[in-house]
Amino acid sequence: MPPLAIQMPTIEENTSSVSEPPAVPATEEIQPKAQPGKPTPKYRFKGHENQILDFVFLRDNVHIVSGSLDGRMRKWNCDTGLLVGKPWSGEGGIIHALALSPDGQTIACGRDDGSVQRWNTEGEMIEGIWTGHRELVRSLSWSPNGNHIASGSDDGTILIRKVPESGEIEIGPIKTKQDGVLALAYSPSGDKIASGGKNQTISIWDSKTGELVVEPIGDLGHYVWSVVWSLDGTKLYAALGHFARAFDSSSGTELCSFEHTHPLISVALSPKHNVLACVGIGSIARLWDTKSRQPLGQPFNQEDGIALCVAFSQDGKYVAYGGTNNTVTLWVVKEIVPEITVRAFTTILLSNKLHSRKLVSSRHHRLAWKSTLQILWHNQRVMIMAIFFSLVPLRHHLAHLIVPRILNHPPLAAFGTFSSPFDMVRQQVSPLRCSNTPNTVSLGAARDHSL
Repeated sequence: MPPLAIQMPTIEENTSSVSEPPAVPATEEIQPKAQPGKPTPKYRFKGHENQILDFVFLRDNVHIVSGSLDGRMRKWNCDTGLLVGKPWSGEGGIIHALALSPDGQTIACGRDDGSVQRWNTEGEMIEGIWTGHRELVRSLSWSPNGNHIASGSDDGTILIRKVPESGEIEIGPIKTKQDGVLALAYSPSGDKIASGGKNQTISIWDSKTGELVVEPIGDLGHYVWSVVWSLDGTKLYAALGHFARAFDSSSGTELCSFEHTHPLISVALSPKHNVLACVGIGSIARLWDTKSRQPLGQPFNQEDGIALCVAFSQDGKYVAYGGTNNTVTLWVVKEIVPEITVRAFTTILLSNKLHSRKLVSSRHHRLAWKSTLQILWHNQRVMIMAIFFSLVPLRHHLAHLIVPRILNHPPLAAFGTFSSPFDMVRQQVSPLRCSNTPNTVSLGAARDHSL
């Protein structure tokens, strides 16, 4: 989790009212004014009395829950810009880390007193506070199946607990020798945990045994405040000085880096795209294409100060950051990068001769069936035929007996004549694109899932 970089003065609470109103209207203060030629944030969520050290997008892609140096959590609505209900208050002091469970029902909260609390998404604390760390809990990460949660502390240890039972410690304490565990991240497969330390190293641990699986990645020159896995689990990204650096997760070898004009503190990867978000000093944020290693759109920022944490919504529509200005700033990704789209690519196995266009019945037929459904949903008869030919290896002469009967239907007559059923399917999608895999062809049915 991010550093307490600047101790901002607290704003005295208004004692004229016992509690805050259910919602804060989207006034001009939180509705940013457009600046020609620059991306403009959708909302600035203000209300915390001190720095925002972490926040999470809920699974509904509408709400954000933020945690602060003021010891409270607040829930915000991304559609309206409103504060939802009252601040969530609890014992334990400063909130250093938040983590949402994979099922989207539980928010884990790491406190200054070394405890881990759990809250539901309506702001009710779940019974049972977990202890075990001697110092503050700086980082949290859920296993992908939701059965375990890992916590990292300034005492230099990692605890892995079994949930949703009693929260008993199943693995640990793992003595990391990192002088403080600032960042934690489970791998997508759940078999590894990456930790970033005050001793300027990244370590990768076996989540079942607590043993190191790769020699620590050292001599990084900076505290490691943020680490994130690539979607396929083969790489780790970390914020390190003026660079976001990528490492091979099997060997620890550095693969590439992304240079920034200001020092970075936090990185996040979009769940829906190969897009990396980086933030830090000056609240200047930047998006990168992790495949081409090129920046996307313009740098974007709205306020002074330091951005301490960044995250994407689950659907990839929003990116937001929070920091020392006591604010969470929400951006629409497509307004920063207008050309970004989600494309559905279907890979169908073919016979050894690509020009034969004969579908081969194999264990991949379910993939072909599912993808054909998605691509040809708009036309039932074409869809039925595509399913039929995806599942059954028909001889060419049988195809000629069946296809004309289907094509006699008036809505399909406009498609013209075809030498094979695969030709008709191909007519409904964009041209074939050959992949790097031998004997495969990708059907590039690009669909714009508007962000």
